[in-house]
Amino acid sequence: AHQEALDELFAQLLGVLDEAGVVRLERVMHDGTKIRAQAGVDTFRKKKTIEQRLEQARELVRQMADSRQEEEGGRRQEAARERAQRERVERLEQALAELQALQEKAAAGKKEQVRVSVSEPEARMMKHGDNAITPSYNAQLSTDAEQTVVVGVHLSQSSSDAGSLEPAVEEVERNAGRKPTQVVVDGGFTNRATIEAMAEQGVEMIGSLPDPEERSAAAMKAMGIDPEFRPQAFVWDEAANTLRCPAGQCLPYVRPNQKRGNRYEQYQARGEDCSRCEFQPRCCPQHPERGRMVSRLVSEPAAVAAFREKMNSDEARQIYRQRGPIAEFPNAWIKERIGLRKFRVRGLRKAGMEAVWACLTYNVMQWMRLCWRPALAVAG
Repeated sequence: AHQEALDELFAQLLGVLDEAGVVRLERVMHDGTKIRAQAGVDTFRKKKTIEQRLEQARELVRQMADSRQEEEGGRRQEAARERAQRERVERLEQALAELQALQEKAAAGKKEQVRVSVSEPEARMMKHGDNAITPSYNAQLSTDAEQTVVVGVHLSQSSSDAGSLEPAVEEVERNAGRKPTQVVVDGGFTNRATIEAMAEQGVEMIGSLPDPEERSAAAMKAMGIDPEFRPQAFVWDEAANTLRCPAGQCLPYVRPNQKRGNRYEQYQARGEDCSRCEFQPRCCPQHPERGRMVSRLVSEPAAVAAFREKMNSDEARQIYRQRGPIAEFPNAWIKERIGLRKFRVRGLRKAGMEAVWACLTYNVMQWMRLCWRPALAVAG
């Protein structure tokens, strides 16, 4: 009931630390950590079961409303039971809404397999560092690099960090009144959409970006293609717009393609050439009759190209190496010192408030160390 007041208290303490020069927002390290939810693994159900339980709960509420006892004591007990049943109906209705939202995002063949918790519908199954897969929330913490003060915290329902940096920057701006000048993140946050979003907002982003050749090598390995026959081994003839394979065969251009915002041109060999080629088991182990398909990168978004060039500099790499010790320290502190490995309350809003309480406590300890105790020493 007091989320706004708690958020205001968190922001006020940041204001005090800002006035003291402890918070600068020149460089903010961001990281996510998964924290277990109250819901149990055995509370996750499919749509049909939730609908059946919801109808049963609604019918029970109707029956209880029709059969209230007349005695004062009995009426109070009956009202309490009726209220509990109404809350159960609300949870099941929320579970059904959450399930339908997840089904809209699921692949066509997997919609019926979607499950949500009937006791905590907003919790999601997530994999932790110890390989346990349990109902959880993904806590996103932004830490000022000056004195490791937490300047933003919010919960995500996604086990992936890919889309969490934009809301994190918005959270920092709400708390501190301005955006960070620079954010430093790991590879889980580094993707085309986030790079472009940070560029549009004028926030410099530092992070790791997978090398396209490394991604290509992983794909080739998965398909059983020998590294000697990777796409880079095919020579492009600009005048003819063809590729020549290591065996000397020509691959004509067939069509353009776009993936992750990058533009590619695709070339394909003739099936009969691949089928009779001595290198077929190493170059085209799967379906040689179709002919080897090779994609050539033509261009990538300007913001991504600029980011990749920046991350090739020694300065950017040095900044990135500072991320781990700073960004991961508050995560470890709230888990070890406060014991926040599992939320004590249910639901995204309440669990989010518990995360704010933990980070507020952490920041108070930082204020005592950096401001209060030095002031006492001077006064003494």
